[in-house]
Amino acid sequence: MKLFVYEHITSGALIDQDLPSCLAREGDEMLSAVLADCHALPQLELSILRDARLPNISNAIDDDVRHQCNKISSPSEFQQLWLQNLKLCNAVFIIAPETNNVLTKLQQQVHDHGKTILGCQPAAIALTTNKLSCDQQLNHHNITTSTSCLASNWPQQRFVQPDGYIMKPIDGAGCVDTLIFDSVSELEQHLFQQPIEVLQHNLIQAYHQGIAASLSLLISENDVLVLAINQQQISREHNKLIFNGCVVNGISPIIFSISEALLLAKKIQQAIPGLWGFVGIDLVLTNQKAIVIDINPRLTTSYVGLKQSLSTNPMELLLLMKEQGMKSLPPIMQHQQVDIIL
Repeated sequence: MKLFVYEHITSGALIDQDLPSCLAREGDEMLSAVLADCHALPQLELSILRDARLPNISNAIDDDVRHQCNKISSPSEFQQLWLQNLKLCNAVFIIAPETNNVLTKLQQQVHDHGKTILGCQPAAIALTTNKLSCDQQLNHHNITTSTSCLASNWPQQRFVQPDGYIMKPIDGAGCVDTLIFDSVSELEQHLFQQPIEVLQHNLIQAYHQGIAASLSLLISENDVLVLAINQQQISREHNKLIFNGCVVNGISPIIFSISEALLLAKKIQQAIPGLWGFVGIDLVLTNQKAIVIDINPRLTTSYVGLKQSLSTNPMELLLLMKEQGMKSLPPIMQHQQVDIIL
């Protein structure tokens, strides 16, 4: 099978602008892990796009005649090779942020070319990209989320949260442009200084003291497999939140068990049709409950440590699920802690 593995930040799509260093680093980590796992599967012929300003990503790609790395030096070259690889491949695996509907548009192009998407359907991506709409959908299905409102609607929908407040882009990815405020007065002082365009594109969310966690899921049309329950490593610099990595399968089952994670994941799957493949769920675990913060309809950074944690190739699981269904997957016997530091 000819598989086109596309990582947006490092692909050359941004060849005419400066690369965001933190996102490029995360993108490279995920892409390297995916390529290594795919290289171990002899049925796959891989192709990737690579920003010519970046170093080679993988000796496995460079040294194996089955695989092809296309270097991108200009926007026109990117567009030409993106379309060429779409036409030549059998299936596409996309790693991209939701921001500015990038992931939605990419998946839609793959869909329009009649190629197999090894990922979520465009409608599910569009819904989860808009964090406010996603929260409303989850609440409608009795799934606990953090209280939130559009920043421009704060005067009408103002709420009190003793732990503090988060402000972030309504379509953001990770901790990019995510701010934290300890009091309502600090928040409102900041809001007062922002133009209406910024307020209309940002979400105010209640901050909850607890354990920052995430779920790494493999989802089929009618079933869910919990691959990992991760502890997020998030630090604070002044009023900015910084994502520093995670501990894959770093949450004790005493705090949040696989069975509890599976129950929540199945409720989310039912609430949002079209989630498929690798999906990440960001949570805050308090003494009372698990609060859903974000749904990531894509591969997340925790993938980097999944193979070592599970002693199983996650890409092999994905392809086996695609071909034969979830019931065909071998049982996962190991959930080892693995540190991912960015």
